[in-house]
Amino acid sequence: MSHLEEISEEGIRLMSSSGSVAVLLPSTAFILRLTPPPARKLIGNGVIVALGSDFNPNAYCFAMPMIMHFACVTMKLSMPEALTAATLNSAHSIGRGKTHGAIAKGRNADFVILSANSWEHIIYRIAAHGDVIRHVIKNGNVVEV
Repeated sequence: MSHLEEISEEGIRLMSSSGSVAVLLPSTAFILRLTPPPARKLIGNGVIVALGSDFNPNAYCFAMPMIMHFACVTMKLSMPEALTAATLNSAHSIGRGKTHGAIAKGRNADFVILSANSWEHIIYRIAAHGDVIRHVIKNGNVVEV
């Protein structure tokens, strides 16, 4: 279930009890000046939170580092929560949580190699990621970017 800017307490309870994944779209709320979805309340109630870009003409942002930044700033996710929401939980939301979204033996090798002092640089740098992302690996192969 995506967006969720207007989810009710009952909706949160039902999502929690059903095991549904909340796919939050921070750039949409930001660009449209909407109240961000209640990420902290969703997490506090045991709802799995994933992040997406909602890439479309009214939310023309497909940069996941920026999405994670917006999630931290506007929805109060911690950096580890934002990274998990953008990777493992997003994979889980489309039924690929056992094969994608984490670096582990037996999973697809899709990840980035950073040139930074810490992984958090991918989130707290705003819109300047060209020098941070050293390599993109897809299916175990380096992809030219």
